[in-house]
Amino acid sequence: MNSLNHIPQNTDKKYMREYYTQKRKELLQNIDEKTELDLEIQSRLLISDEYRKCETILIYCSRDFEIDTMGIINLALLNKKQVALPKCETSGEISFYIINSLDDLEKGSFNIFEPKKHCKKLTDFSAALCVAPCLCCDMQGYRLGFGKGYYDRFLQNFEGNICTLCYSDSIIPQMEHNEFDIPVNAVVTDKFLRHIIDNQA
Repeated sequence: MNSLNHIPQNTDKKYMREYYTQKRKELLQNIDEKTELDLEIQSRLLISDEYRKCETILIYCSRDFEIDTMGIINLALLNKKQVALPKCETSGEISFYIINSLDDLEKGSFNIFEPKKHCKKLTDFSAALCVAPCLCCDMQGYRLGFGKGYYDRFLQNFEGNICTLCYSDSIIPQMEHNEFDIPVNAVVTDKFLRHIIDNQA
């Protein structure tokens, strides 16, 4: 997979979502390659300053065509990090709930694993790292999500570090964005970790 190659000519977000979703599904046909790439991305995140310095990690359970996050969740629990996963609320927002083990998860909205009802809602986001999902990302840290806007709304008021996990062949030079789009602090790929903004400064 080569960074900045095979960039779609059509930059319409709907088209790009379909394009990069299809690329992800094609990668599923070669599970060994996907596993290798996912492990590279996981390793880069886990040795990053953003991860090592955080006390709480906000992270989602990946679907089969997404970069695997279960290894990160398991290791974060072993590292005694406070681990919180999102749940879609009826208001159209997401809230994060603390889990103590994978037994605290069940299938919820969009058939994605999310915290069970007994899990405590997270209200203190100090010293937190948020891992935001994306299909593709640009070199300035702007990401293309799945179009629901859950994370866009949440990140408007989030003051901690934000990173995103992305395959290196899904990095583009520049993406159209508006004033509501929040760039991430770090882009973690199978080939590099790119720091964008340091909120700790």
